[in-house]
Amino acid sequence: MEGAVALILCIGLTVQAQELSLQESLRPFLAKNCLACHNEKLKTGNLDLTARLTPDAWPKIVEKLSTGKMPPPGLPAPSGAERSTVIRRIESTLRLNHRDVTPGRVTARRLNRVEYNNTIRDLLGVPARPADDFPVDDSGYGFDNIGDVLTVSPMLMEKYMAAARKVSRLAVFGETLPAKPTVLARLMARRSYDGGSFSGSHYLPYSMRGALYGTWMFPADAEYELRFRVMNLRNEEETPADPDAPPRRRSLTSLTPEEKAERARTLQRGPTPEALRASLERSRLSAPPLKLTLAVDGVTVLTGAIEGSTNYGYDRGEFVARVPLKAGERFLRASFPELADLENPRRNLNADLRRKVFVDYLDVVGPIAPAVEPPGYRRVFVCGHSRTRHERACAGTILRDVARRAWRRPVTREEIDSLERLVAMVQKDGESFEEGIRVALQAILVSPHFLFRAERDTSGSVAVGEHELASRLSYFLWASMPDDELLRAADAKSLRKPGVLEAQVKRMLVDAKSLSLVEDFAEQWLQLRDLDRKRPAPERFPGMDDELLDAMRRETRLFVGEVLHSDRSVLDLLDARFTFVNGPLARHYGIAGIRGEDFQRVSLEGSERGGLLTQGAILTVSSYPTRTSPVIRGKWVLENLLGTPPPPPPPDVPELEEAKIGLTASLREQLEQHRVRPACAVCHNQMDALGFGLENFDATGAWRTHDGKFPIDASGTLPDGRSFRGPAELKGVLRAQSDLFARNLAEKLLTYALGRGLEPYDKGAVDEIMSQAKAGQYRFSAMVTGIVQSRPFQMRAAAGGKP
Repeated sequence: MEGAVALILCIGLTVQAQELSLQESLRPFLAKNCLACHNEKLKTGNLDLTARLTPDAWPKIVEKLSTGKMPPPGLPAPSGAERSTVIRRIESTLRLNHRDVTPGRVTARRLNRVEYNNTIRDLLGVPARPADDFPVDDSGYGFDNIGDVLTVSPMLMEKYMAAARKVSRLAVFGETLPAKPTVLARLMARRSYDGGSFSGSHYLPYSMRGALYGTWMFPADAEYELRFRVMNLRNEEETPADPDAPPRRRSLTSLTPEEKAERARTLQRGPTPEALRASLERSRLSAPPLKLTLAVDGVTVLTGAIEGSTNYGYDRGEFVARVPLKAGERFLRASFPELADLENPRRNLNADLRRKVFVDYLDVVGPIAPAVEPPGYRRVFVCGHSRTRHERACAGTILRDVARRAWRRPVTREEIDSLERLVAMVQKDGESFEEGIRVALQAILVSPHFLFRAERDTSGSVAVGEHELASRLSYFLWASMPDDELLRAADAKSLRKPGVLEAQVKRMLVDAKSLSLVEDFAEQWLQLRDLDRKRPAPERFPGMDDELLDAMRRETRLFVGEVLHSDRSVLDLLDARFTFVNGPLARHYGIAGIRGEDFQRVSLEGSERGGLLTQGAILTVSSYPTRTSPVIRGKWVLENLLGTPPPPPPPDVPELEEAKIGLTASLREQLEQHRVRPACAVCHNQMDALGFGLENFDATGAWRTHDGKFPIDASGTLPDGRSFRGPAELKGVLRAQSDLFARNLAEKLLTYALGRGLEPYDKGAVDEIMSQAKAGQYRFSAMVTGIVQSRPFQMRAAAGGKP
């Protein structure tokens, strides 16, 4: 052990000496081209090249030189030959220094909330998401599965204990069901236009088109009645809301407590029955019939119609659909398909901003004739006996199987003996065999072997064990535990045999559980989790609602999922000539010929759209709620697509004069004045040009030609002199940097896969991953296979093993 540590320290000192020698040898080049700005006094970009550089500074210098960002335009620049010589010298030293130093070390990390829920689902099959009640996970390096930030607090330990009690009871005894069918939940949409909600059961997103949609967890295999009421407030004698006018309703944040309370009472009380009947009768024959549907997990289970201005929900009671459903989370949607084809959703609003027709609520009633056995019973009681007929030997069989899967490794005889003694102790106290198993299962679920992904310590850099490798692979691709096939391969020690790991990767990528790469990895990489926080302001964009934002999010999910599941080149993420839209989103984009609520793949040939950059979710999350921001969009491209984030801004940067934007000065003119300062220009020359290329898209992703009264100028010139005009040419510029994009994606995926930030010594591994991905035409599976075959993924360093 001491010899290994000494060797690592020796290598580390050698690396430092070589990098110091490199800096000295490049001093004439740095003095000629760089020190005017990056000196001890100015430290432009927080970089002082007169001081000793840290190891992570050299890759950044290479990136700035190779992309032509430094020196900035207008300043003396080295010749192409000089630049290439310096870049090769730095890269050669970095490869020599970091070759085979260490594969790195991942901190023993707990399961995050997504991993906990998914693991419970796959282990026991119970209808529950217990981790939703846990504190929000911290993030590091852009992801919430990083071991160094996944701390454990006393509150979280209490949550673990409560979750283990709940889940073990659900698995063994099932949910405590009512003696007869009853209303299990009332699902309601947020009532107010500005996103507020009031007292009620479960609140779902707000739809101007009157739809009610969302998920609910069904407790048992059974039949359920889904009852919903449609409210119809269409009245021709009322003045309809102007669909182009901003909403008159004040934001909830501007109301006094008394006004909020009165609004809540008014909305809960609603119109009087007499007023409703009078309104409905006045226009009974004036409005055409309107079709409505109810779907569960995308399958229509009920259709109906509202005749005239009345509706069955008000006059004849609720619509009712009786549906057999499996326990678990189901997606419910009650809607009016014809309203999906409204040119403007505000045409479904009356003058008082109440929707003309909408689903008021949906009740879940049941369960009716539930299954005798709980949903997770057979996953626990694998001995095959029915209740009350278990033999004593069943305990060992059950506990060995559950513990092996829960702990993701073989279990020892001593561990099983300890769990069996726990079962016997419970039975000795007069409890049933099932209760004994439940208590033992609870113990399994609060064990560190379940809660943490800990790997055995080593005395040097060694390959991780087969079961540890299986866990690394499953939590990378599925955010969940290994399945039986993966565990069997680990038991047989065959994962590292030729072709086995590649076959497992391909199998796992086509499995439905790989959707976690879209919902967890991609949503964090692309910052889609910020979409709700950055929702467009309703007074500025009155046609935006929760439903359209959800459609934007779904477009990006479907698009990334298509690249993943069809094993396309990851470069298609930049400029693929297709996307997925439904009727409302297509109209928002100006795409003709698409109708209805269902999403469909559409060609974008001949359009300025294509790839991630022109999708509404990306354009919205990289804007302010009230307007676009070329700076934020340019920074988003640099950080998330190219992996070359700009340095943080200086503390005294003045704000733009918001009142002038679009009125007395264009946004471009304001930013040009803003970056006159040399300290601002260094970063803004990189960011602003990229952002200006997307200015034809407003803050919600809709196409425009003017910003206020000023025509849009979507041209830009990058620091290296390349120019473009409009989003199509901008994507061409980005595609020309495909290696930079692919490398950034590889680094993001490797960070997510390892659960730690990348270090300078990981550069060689990333180079090998890139080489393999390039040989595989940048197909997604080629990049993933390169990651799982890499040294950092396959190996683990001893404690203190970093150079």
